[in-house]
Amino acid sequence: MPDCVLFTDKMTNFATQNMNRTFHYKASLLNYAGVAVTAAAALCVFWHRSAANAVVGTVLMLAVVLMVERIIHTAYVFTDDGLLVVSKGRFLRPVSIRVGDIIEVKRMRMSVLPQGYVLIRYGAGHELSVQPANEDAFINEIRRRQEPDGQQ
Repeated sequence: MPDCVLFTDKMTNFATQNMNRTFHYKASLLNYAGVAVTAAAALCVFWHRSAANAVVGTVLMLAVVLMVERIIHTAYVFTDDGLLVVSKGRFLRPVSIRVGDIIEVKRMRMSVLPQGYVLIRYGAGHELSVQPANEDAFINEIRRRQEPDGQQ
């Protein structure tokens, strides 16, 4: 009799488990333009030397740092316990939404600018707009996790 033992009863199928899935922020041309204009304004203010301009320039540079930090660190995470965690940078508190509480997910477009976003309606009249890099996969992930058995 061989000394090996098979552990087939303890094996799990990883395809049936919900794992964390992260979607990153889709930065638009409008985001980059806002950073560039604010940085240019800070440079112009610093160019004219005075105490008041130094304060204004420092505030504008702080705004540039916060804008870039928000663009880089915004993430939308689906957790394995059924939550959608929307983190908009390190300096803001993340928003947690139960995926089961989501009532409607709709892709929206701005009328003036060619910028799109996903509108999430959840709970009792709450709305949240997100801009994931892959909108189709994001919406499909919400629908997949809302199914009763968690599978497609």
